[in-house]
Amino acid sequence: MFKEYEVKVPVHDINKISKRINGSASLLKTVVQLDIYYDYKKTLFLKDEHFRLRVEYDQDSREVKHVELAWKGPRRGKYIEVREDISVQILPSDLENLKRILKKLEFKPFAIIKKTRERYRIDGIELEFDKNVELVKAKGETAPLGSFLQASLETSLNQDPENVKKQLWEYLSKLGFKHSDWVEKSYIELALERLKNKNGGEYGNTSPSRISEEIRESYAKEDPKNQKKRKPHH
Repeated sequence: MFKEYEVKVPVHDINKISKRINGSASLLKTVVQLDIYYDYKKTLFLKDEHFRLRVEYDQDSREVKHVELAWKGPRRGKYIEVREDISVQILPSDLENLKRILKKLEFKPFAIIKKTRERYRIDGIELEFDKNVELVKAKGETAPLGSFLQASLETSLNQDPENVKKQLWEYLSKLGFKHSDWVEKSYIELALERLKNKNGGEYGNTSPSRISEEIRESYAKEDPKNQKKRKPHH
């Protein structure tokens, strides 16, 4: 079991930040990621747990290079996100069978996020530059979420979150980011901001807890136990 320490900030000028990163960090690789988030009977997301199937494609050939199944526990921290992380590598040839198993166990796709990720490393810090993050909707349509930079540290050792936070923010500050730039929400929550709420408005700057409340209400409405039988029209 690992703990993941992460800080996410929005990137509005991709070229400027790319030049700053390339001047200090080493590019490891560039991949296209498709993240499929699953839920079990609509309970995991409401507990702030993520169950994710990640498929990585080669940027040029689009060949599947890496498949990972991961569970992430509820987040903790301010100006940093700390989660427990349990992940297992899957052979690309087993991908379709894994999807069948998840379906048999009644795990259903909750959201699909697509992005191009550049991985960098500097002084033990892993940088994940996610460009053009998108929510994949029905019929292959997409909704843009923006571009983001994540500075993270993943370790099996217990770390002092404050020390890790200081280390991550020291580097991000060199790139021109401030604490006020911190993005608390996950990509799923950012995706939900693009969807209309029950009143026809937008989620906007709604807090993660409020987003979960909105989803809980919508789940309750979908539950057959809470739906009254309609009387036939005469």
